Amino acid sequence: MRHRVLDPSYSCPVPLIRLAPLRLRLGIGVPRAVVWALGSALVLALVLALGAAPSVHAAQGTQDVVRSSTNYGRALSALDDDVTLWRPTYTASLRRNGPIDVIAYGKGDKRATFAGSTYGKRVPSFTLSQKAAQTRWAATPVSHETAGLVRTPSIRLDDAGNVRVRIFANCRQPGTSLRSCTAADVAKFGGTAELLARSTVDGDPRATTVRIDSNGLSYRQLLRVARGLVPVS
Repeated sequence: MRHRVLDPSYSCPVPLIRLAPLRLRLGIGVPRAVVWALGSALVLALVLALGAAPSVHAAQGTQDVVRSSTNYGRALSALDDDVTLWRPTYTASLRRNGPIDVIAYGKGDKRATFAGSTYGKRVPSFTLSQKAAQTRWAATPVSHETAGLVRTPSIRLDDAGNVRVRIFANCRQPGTSLRSCTAADVAKFGGTAELLARSTVDGDPRATTVRIDSNGLSYRQLLRVARGLVPVS
């Protein structure tokens, strides 16, 4: 069974743990037990076990997870009970390229979660990264030093009311003077949309940090991807 390398659009600081051919960049504070588990031959058994049909008891608040899921329902079942994932209904006609990568580890205020998926190959393409708002990133989206804020439009997301979306373009190229980025720069240089998606599950409020990194999508397409997000049930 071959395991896909996590998409380069999201990564984390040290330590870098290599699992041939699976490679993960996990954040600081990973429990030693998780590191040993990830660094051993037991990882294969772990991934195979997690790849089985989801159980209603799969989501545990302190469960350590490294999993590649074939759909958002399975990805959600691998995460905590208080995590809400969002899936795109508009993808600019791009098909999902590979599985949905899920990572979770830690406890309490050191809890870290992550779910990431990529649509399309190279240009055009976009990567959807998300985590529970109250947790850390288990795999951090790559920051772009060239990013400049374009606009902060308001969209209506599901039944959560209006949500502000920050849209950036990577227009501030090295060796050039700083300038304001425009909507046209999103397609030209690549863009990012960031938002806090809120929902309610059984009367309990949920918040999810969502980031969409695009390459070759226009400003309108990137905003449309964000506007088309729906919570996974």
